[in-house]
Amino acid sequence: MKRFSPTRTLTNTNIEKVPGDKPGVYRIKNIADDILYVGKAKGSRLNDRIAEHKGEFQGGTRFQYRTTTSKEAAERLERQEIREYHPPRNKDK
Repeated sequence: MKRFSPTRTLTNTNIEKVPGDKPGVYRIKNIADDILYVGKAKGSRLNDRIAEHKGEFQGGTRFQYRTTTSKEAAERLERQEIREYHPPRNKDK
């Protein structure tokens, strides 16, 4: 089973290391490792989706990601993560 990447600082250099050719799910976290937001990239834009959130969330300075085999798998994993962690910036799904 795939796991989430190690937590990294939300910088352009780290975002460039994220695969841009696969669907996946990402977490935006604060310095205390609290999950602020969970999002998905259905297509081949995982790195772009993470970059879109840079500076968007107060205290959101870190991220993790996990690639999936399909957009459907990304959607399922996103819903599961939101139900488990209840991130304050996500609406109920």
